[in-house]
Amino acid sequence: MKTALVIVVLLVVGLLVGPLWSGNTGYVLLSIGQWTVETSVVAALILLVIAILVLRVVFAFIARLVRGTKWGMRWFGERRQQKAETAFHEALVALNDGDYAGSSRAANRAWQLRKQPNDALLAAYSAQHIGDLKQAREWLTHSGKTADLAVSEMLYALRDNPDSISSRLTDLKALLRDYPRHPELIRAAIMGYQRLHRYDDLVGLLPVARELKLFSDTQYAAIEEETYYALMLAAGRQGATKLQDYWQSLRRDERRDAIIRRAYLRALVTFDHTKAADKVAARALKRGELDIADLLQNNLLVAGPELRDIVQDGLKKKPDDAFLLQAIGQMALTTKDYALAQRALRRAAELAPSQRVWLDLAVTYDALGDTANALQCYREAMRA
Repeated sequence: MKTALVIVVLLVVGLLVGPLWSGNTGYVLLSIGQWTVETSVVAALILLVIAILVLRVVFAFIARLVRGTKWGMRWFGERRQQKAETAFHEALVALNDGDYAGSSRAANRAWQLRKQPNDALLAAYSAQHIGDLKQAREWLTHSGKTADLAVSEMLYALRDNPDSISSRLTDLKALLRDYPRHPELIRAAIMGYQRLHRYDDLVGLLPVARELKLFSDTQYAAIEEETYYALMLAAGRQGATKLQDYWQSLRRDERRDAIIRRAYLRALVTFDHTKAADKVAARALKRGELDIADLLQNNLLVAGPELRDIVQDGLKKKPDDAFLLQAIGQMALTTKDYALAQRALRRAAELAPSQRVWLDLAVTYDALGDTANALQCYREAMRA
């Protein structure tokens, strides 16, 4: 704007000074009916500038008078409101298109026109997404949400530097007490606690996270299992009975949760508590909380009597079930019944070949001293 003004001024000066400098000012002849006016170019330009200034002053005066009337105030107010609504709509469209910079500019125009808190909130949201957290904080002061400013400050800080959560734990916990159902605050706290491995703090946030559906079912299941597994490992490291005590301290509905039960089974297998793992896995299979495929995929199958009975009963009904054959083969491999393991795993490889089945079969052949077949199974595993 300043550059354009300087250029205009220089042009005007050139038009005025040029003719004077050359000694040939030229002339302008105006003829209206019987009236004629002759003047120099310089004088004509001066008169034109004066006329423009006078007209601007007159129009500004008229506009001011009109705005002072009830009709004028309503007309100009509606016009201003329409412009603000248009700018706000443009901001929303840009936001929907992922154009946060364009949304920020449009929200700023809407704010300048009507000073509405929603305009400031939208501008703050757009500003934080383009990384201008300073501007976002400033917009929040205009949003009328000063009571929630501490929450927004925390969220901005954690988005800007997730590692800063370690120095903000006291403030974060205080905010969680004041805002126990704030979706983004809870989500940020869960992600931060995961980063710091603070599962004792995280576990208390899981029920509300599930209720508010802050994560997809798959994401929530992974977070819940990781949390309880970590807590159970911490208990198990204190002694064999501590893990059992922790399990019994859970509510009945928690112990019946398939995800938590799987975490408990993982902990039992990790600490080689075969007898307890056998009972827990068998109960989960009978209740339909887990199936044989889950146990095989997550390496949770143990060679216990209850699981063996379930697998054998299943094979009587479905002798060509690849998962059941793989399960009985793995159990036999664990108990060093290599002949049974070889028969079961060989049949499982024929029905549903996989890298795990070929590797287990290779170990079986190797234990039986059949090196040629063991090498062949290793080759199949590499191709699977």
